[in-house]
Amino acid sequence: MAPKGLTKTRDASDSPRTGESGAGEIQVRAWQGPPLATRVRKALSFRNMSALYLFAVLFAAFAIWVPSTFLTASTWRSLISDQAITCLVALGAVPALAAGVFELAIGSEVGLGAVLVAWLLADRHLPVPLAIALTIAAAVLVGVINWALIARARVPSFIATLGMSSVLTAVILWLSGGAQILNLPAGFERIANHQIFGLQLPVYVMLAIAILVWYVLERTPAGRGVYAAGADPDAAALAGVRVSRVILCAAVACAVIGGVAGLLESSQLSTGDPTIGPGYLLPGIAAVFLGSTQFRGGRMNVWGTVVAAYVIATGVKGLQLAGAPTWIPDLFNGAALLVAVGIAAHQKSPVSRTAAVRRLLRSATRSVRSARRARRAEQLARVRGGAGDLNVAGGGKVVPSKAWTPPTVAVRVLRRLSIRNIGALYLLAFIVVVFSLWVPATFLTSGTWRSLVSDQAITCLAAVALVPVIAAGVVDLAVGAEVGLGGILVAWLLADWHLTVPMAIGVTLLCAVAVGLINWALIVRVRIPPFIATLGMSSVLVAVIAWVSGGTQILALPAGFQKIGNHQILGLQLPVYILVVIAVITWYVVERTPAGRHLYATGANPAAALLAGIRTSRVILLATIACAVIAAGAGVLESAQLGTGDPTVGPGYLLPTIAAVFLGSTQFKNGRMNVWGTVVGAYVIATGVKGLQLAGAPTWSPVLFDGVILIAVVALAQYQRRPSAWAARIRKLVKRDRAGQTSERSQPGFKAG
Repeated sequence: MAPKGLTKTRDASDSPRTGESGAGEIQVRAWQGPPLATRVRKALSFRNMSALYLFAVLFAAFAIWVPSTFLTASTWRSLISDQAITCLVALGAVPALAAGVFELAIGSEVGLGAVLVAWLLADRHLPVPLAIALTIAAAVLVGVINWALIARARVPSFIATLGMSSVLTAVILWLSGGAQILNLPAGFERIANHQIFGLQLPVYVMLAIAILVWYVLERTPAGRGVYAAGADPDAAALAGVRVSRVILCAAVACAVIGGVAGLLESSQLSTGDPTIGPGYLLPGIAAVFLGSTQFRGGRMNVWGTVVAAYVIATGVKGLQLAGAPTWIPDLFNGAALLVAVGIAAHQKSPVSRTAAVRRLLRSATRSVRSARRARRAEQLARVRGGAGDLNVAGGGKVVPSKAWTPPTVAVRVLRRLSIRNIGALYLLAFIVVVFSLWVPATFLTSGTWRSLVSDQAITCLAAVALVPVIAAGVVDLAVGAEVGLGGILVAWLLADWHLTVPMAIGVTLLCAVAVGLINWALIVRVRIPPFIATLGMSSVLVAVIAWVSGGTQILALPAGFQKIGNHQILGLQLPVYILVVIAVITWYVVERTPAGRHLYATGANPAAALLAGIRTSRVILLATIACAVIAAGAGVLESAQLGTGDPTVGPGYLLPTIAAVFLGSTQFKNGRMNVWGTVVGAYVIATGVKGLQLAGAPTWSPVLFDGVILIAVVALAQYQRRPSAWAARIRKLVKRDRAGQTSERSQPGFKAG
């Protein structure tokens, strides 16, 4: 039977319409593809061009709402020129995300480019070309470091870049001193402000980089390697793609384009502003994911990203011209990110149950084979190592001659006291010794330790909130915003609505339950990746916090409420005892109940847990609600301690809490998230920060410490999961024996030892 679209004829009599070509010949007419109308309809479908339809809706809405300002030529010239920097940032994220690297440091890379070039020009008085070249070289170095953390240290990309973002923020604060860098040369200022046909030069730089990135990704083998590595790194490696090199090129390209965007921003503003970087993260990522739904059907692509960036900019510009509040951009960016990724997830067909079963069976088969190889390797190691309790039977089979005996008490004690099991305690002891010698007059006082234990209780409580949700496989990047929401909402209810303290706390916790429900719906129902869902939700919550507070502190909280955070028992404030109670409850649920086992099973392998009868959706629901409620409770205690509702306190909790959880995962439970390891990890980090503050270290040193600790502890956890050198040697021996390169085990008369 001929394929669809092909015409087959046997002879002239059978196919008079195709002509004669000899008896018995088969004439095949080339496939013409679908009709033109079908192709046009598919190209213009909502699934393929939804961003353009959204742009048309926004344009029509604001043209009717604010026609006197929105429809002017100057508005559109400024929109195109001002958005070129954001578009550049999004273009930098395209190759990284296409390669499977979730680059959360690109905002800080923009800030580093802006501040570094200004510092080199204003403080070091370097020529403009040399300053630009050194800035780009520094961006290359940042990309190489990101690659080393991801590909060599095997730190998950979003954790590596999140920690790197904190490190770069510390570098930015060190270079700038926390203030703007002024007095830049006039020649440098003209770079970004020079106009061609009414548009500033960054627009043309953006177009040139867009064409270059498009050509590499879509028209070269390197681009196909990037997409292959992002889709399935293992399959790409087996197909001959050098995945490590792909990640290196993508990380360097992202950092360099981010650095170029930063130096163009400094040229536009004529200053080096240390605060501009973080504001580019959400718009850039939202543009990439919204652009992935355009033109290429779910694949990261350049022109979809450019269109999406200008669609988001049009919405924000229209709202600003309409006199919308200052928090509207945060809300719009967060909502755009969630909608964009939701559309992309909706366009991907879900994995069927049959496919999930096949996947699970393949995984189980590999696990069984790995277990067999491990047993054979262990037997061979005991033979080669001279184990006295093994004999070799005929044919080289290893047979134990006596029953296995458990390790001695000394061995068990050494294991418990090993650095792999309680490394955080050794790190704490090291930090205490260092600062005891450095600043003994202040560090060793009882007042210092009481304040450290009391002040760190809230951060520790927020870290405990992350334990169940990360154990379930959900990384909640909105935990800082959830803390901020709890603190500002309870203050607003008490000061503006004059509710009683119990009622205000109850309403706040109910709102936290709603936040947890929304997170669950985005992750499970809409199928948005957890860290993207919670990153977008964080921006939405920041907008809600700004709306509730009006961007200012909420004062005049009741004295009874303030006592909750400042009342002391045995020299320690009440939040310490609340922390202990919640930690004990969380530990019991996670470690001593079936619900806790379901948490770990869901986080380890959701498909296997589902097929084993675990309701993974319900597990994630309970974990996200618990995280949001405990984090909001930490925010309530923060407002009670401060006596005010501060809208800026929330984001500062993100890095310390995630670092504490991952540092805690290396303690006691050998790589598994656990409560008491998290508590120890939180106080280790707090002790280091407190010591630096008492020693008079610069204000950026705690930010640097948080980032370095986060990267170091996750790298340590990954290192602990690596096979030891002895295990690698055993594997080589097994392979050599299998290949027939040695016959020691098959030699007659061979004995162990």
